[in-house]
Amino acid sequence: MQKGPLGASQLTSASGRLENFLRLHWLFGAEKLHNFTVLLLNPHSTVHKERISNSTQHISSVSTSAATQPPLSSRRHSCSSMAERPQSPSESSEYEASQSLYSQIKQAVAAGDERLTDDLLFQVSENIVGPGEDFAKGVIFAAARDRDGLPVLRLLEMGHGVDIFRLVDSDGDSVTHLAAKSQTAETMEFLKQLLQSIEVDWNPFEARDSRQKTVMHRAAENLTDHGSTFQWLIFELEADCLTDRDADNDTVIHTAAQFQMAESMQFIKEKMNGVECFKLRGWNNRTAVHCAAFN
Repeated sequence: MQKGPLGASQLTSASGRLENFLRLHWLFGAEKLHNFTVLLLNPHSTVHKERISNSTQHISSVSTSAATQPPLSSRRHSCSSMAERPQSPSESSEYEASQSLYSQIKQAVAAGDERLTDDLLFQVSENIVGPGEDFAKGVIFAAARDRDGLPVLRLLEMGHGVDIFRLVDSDGDSVTHLAAKSQTAETMEFLKQLLQSIEVDWNPFEARDSRQKTVMHRAAENLTDHGSTFQWLIFELEADCLTDRDADNDTVIHTAAQFQMAESMQFIKEKMNGVECFKLRGWNNRTAVHCAAFN
């Protein structure tokens, strides 16, 4: 095939790739860059017989300020996950129904229609245990995947407890994994406050999915608000969380180099006290610099 000169769009793409590849160069200064080449709901959680109408009013009272909150680094536990499996036709239908109900709940909350919100949430409550549990859990997963799903997650937690964040989908992702990948730091702060207000024997921030990815791995893929979710977790968790490896042997640092912006990499550099962490080898012997070339 004959190759002609590069067009404007191709030049722009090539320039962008070069710029992304050089993002980490400043991190190394004058060093030789080429050398781096259950999961069940809490059995004590029951459907509230009283209406949830008051819960909508409580949303505005939940503070998201982290100023007075201690870090999460002292709470390190693990959470199991389910094996990945394809969706069957019936599951696909349930997924669509769950998405539809979630959209209705979200619209009702946004409109301030408490009566309709209560009626829709009751459809989740009456199915959370039993034959319709996959449908009900699907609504929770939909809220977690939505960038703007926090108001609905708050209502669901009020009705069913903090254990909703332990629910795992068919891909092995917990609600916390899904929220970390899609939502803002405000959701992570909300979950932190929940954990500090009750006694729990697990830490969702240490959960691993079926590919052994932690919540930090998922947050490293999240560019919402210029990576604020990932940066919040860097600030809150211990430094060794950044070197946790997934099933492909990639650390959180490798994932961040592939998806995050330079500001997040600066956060990592400061947390890890230097640039040595960028020399760690991951999948196929790649370093963070290799991964940045795909950013």
